[in-house]
Amino acid sequence: MKKNAKRKVHKTLDPSWDTHTYSSKSQFDIEYIKYYNQAEGRDQVIFLYKDKDSGDIVKYRILR
Repeated sequence: MKKNAKRKVHKTLDPSWDTHTYSSKSQFDIEYIKYYNQAEGRDQVIFLYKDKDSGDIVKYRILR
């Protein structure tokens, strides 16, 4: 990811669930969600890859 990439923050009621969208030349809009997984006892990050035209989630990746 570029060092000076523009980031858009989408606020939620719980700040630990705020999502971020980064602008890039990718065919996808990439957002990530950081949350605390109580079953594993640690934070996890989910990357969502969304279609730029329709906004539908095309794929996701869980960072462990």
